[in-house]
Amino acid sequence: MERAQHNLRFTELARARAYAQAHGLRQKAVCHIVRRGTELLVFDHVPDGGAGVQVVAGGLEAGETPEQAALREAGEETGQDGFQVVGFLGSAVWLNTEHAKRELRHFVHLTAPDDLPDTWQHCADGHLFSFRWEPLHSARVDWEMDAFLPELG
Repeated sequence: MERAQHNLRFTELARARAYAQAHGLRQKAVCHIVRRGTELLVFDHVPDGGAGVQVVAGGLEAGETPEQAALREAGEETGQDGFQVVGFLGSAVWLNTEHAKRELRHFVHLTAPDDLPDTWQHCADGHLFSFRWEPLHSARVDWEMDAFLPELG
């Protein structure tokens, strides 16, 4: 998969959001959902279709904070509940000309209940997602959705 540009990072949310507005970037919440402190929730599309390994993510709605969007997206995309926000990890610009993506991604750390299944499938927005847990420190995630994983260690 083509590597995109995400070399511009922010640790301060207000600066990140101002940058996104000034540059016409779509804002998304990217969820680093962790279970038992050692596992990261990832998913594949079914059928695969080349979408790669991803984490839960989605656009911010009007008036929504990244944390609020992360909780909403976690519930909608997984079909599960009980997630809790730990905190904001940072933001990164992501530009991908091949797929016409111009985004500012806000990375949010969430925890998951210990009793979620090890694997499951859920249909959301017309897509079937197949979820699983991967070891946090060796998780393979595509589309540079792992930009702030080291901050969880």
